[in-house]
Amino acid sequence: MLHAVGLDDQRGKKIKALSGGMRQRVGLAAALLDDPALVILDEPTVGLDPEQRLRFRELIARIGEGRTVLLSTHQTEDVATVCQRVIVLDQGRIRFEGEPVALAGLARGRVWTSPARADGALAAWRTGNGDYHNIGAPPPNARLVDPSIEDGYLMLIDAASLAGRAA
Repeated sequence: MLHAVGLDDQRGKKIKALSGGMRQRVGLAAALLDDPALVILDEPTVGLDPEQRLRFRELIARIGEGRTVLLSTHQTEDVATVCQRVIVLDQGRIRFEGEPVALAGLARGRVWTSPARADGALAAWRTGNGDYHNIGAPPPNARLVDPSIEDGYLMLIDAASLAGRAA
């Protein structure tokens, strides 16, 4: 199992001497010992640095080739890179079930960039190039961009929240 999770060279070390990412892989190795058909992972990449997160995603994708992996996470990047199906739960209810691209598609036509924060956007944040990424009802002539899974999730949860308040 150590080989399967990329820890051959750590054999014999105490777990407390390992990095957070290595500890996560030890836990995954332990979960895989009996070759289960189903592996359940809860927030497996939280607290990992970017390199460890990438390696863990590769590992999750690889073990998912021969079994079902149930991934519970708030990390939309993890979902986008390793999941073939997504279920979004909100307050105990299934709000979405389908492919990650379909989740992103819920925000198609509702994500745009602008030089300033857009009034009325459901969410807006400054990006690395200084523009704002806005989600909601775009103004006329907005520079629409392709939505991410996170954008679709935010649109879905906001719509569910508004519907809940109206009920």
